[in-house]
Amino acid sequence: MSMSTYPEHYTPDDISQIELIKAWLSERDYKQAALARLARVSSSTLSQILSGSYATSPSKMLVNVANAMKHADDTASDALAPVETSVFRLALTACQMARRYRNFAVLSAFVGTGKTFAVKHYQRTTPNTYLIEATPTMTVQSLIKLMARTVAGYEGKGSIDDKFHAVIASVKDTDSLLIVDEADTLTPHVLHTLRRLRDLANIGIVLVGTQYLTGIIKPELGQFHQIRSRTGFWPETIKGITADDAGALVQAAFGDEDVTDDVVKRLYAYSKGSARMLIEGLVAAIQQFRNGRELNVALVDAVAKQALCLQSVA
Repeated sequence: MSMSTYPEHYTPDDISQIELIKAWLSERDYKQAALARLARVSSSTLSQILSGSYATSPSKMLVNVANAMKHADDTASDALAPVETSVFRLALTACQMARRYRNFAVLSAFVGTGKTFAVKHYQRTTPNTYLIEATPTMTVQSLIKLMARTVAGYEGKGSIDDKFHAVIASVKDTDSLLIVDEADTLTPHVLHTLRRLRDLANIGIVLVGTQYLTGIIKPELGQFHQIRSRTGFWPETIKGITADDAGALVQAAFGDEDVTDDVVKRLYAYSKGSARMLIEGLVAAIQQFRNGRELNVALVDAVAKQALCLQSVA
């Protein structure tokens, strides 16, 4: 299709990207429906975009498709290529907001939704980002020792106060970000120490935890009011991944294989909104016990029952 045959609301960049997509699909023999699901775009929408019949600007959708193509290429080369689920994107927004405004962000979610995977990916791929994992037994002293090693590279004997000030000095007034996972297990004294670090160093801190994290910090005028008043990003607790998230995760797991909507819906129903159950449980079990069988609802039901002892959702 020549440039002149596309509608006027298709920009030259849109047209160039469309031609790249068509070539990419052809070269890799990748199914258009599989790419659409991975991009979180409906098959009909992608078809309209590629044919030049989409009624509005396709630019935003084309960005999603380009990201999906990169994911597919990275996965084929055995590189880590996370699927950008709604949880993944929300976690990245929390990190970006805390870093930009140098205050607290709070990210709470039910277990298995992928919040930890997302913040670990952000830490690995973003300079000056430090991640520590809290434990129920963590004291102020053990927190400061851990931060001294992780953030400041401090291995000297020194006092706890020396180490705390070494941490402050190493990140003060920089674009550094500290992510604290499992933050709902922290004691009040440890949380107040993190608040003091934020104030003295002028950096962003992201507190990540389960749904119980919100209950600890949120009450107005409670013991953590000083953290609450310094929190610039605090979305509602994430209860589970969405159906679209599940579709993208499943498609990523099975590559360019044609995964039907019925299979995705059944897998999502069994997962009950847990990305962990979906990928580490259901998809992993199907891949282990499939033995060349067709990927259909009957196979999903059989694996769910026989390998994972799940109750039928049919």
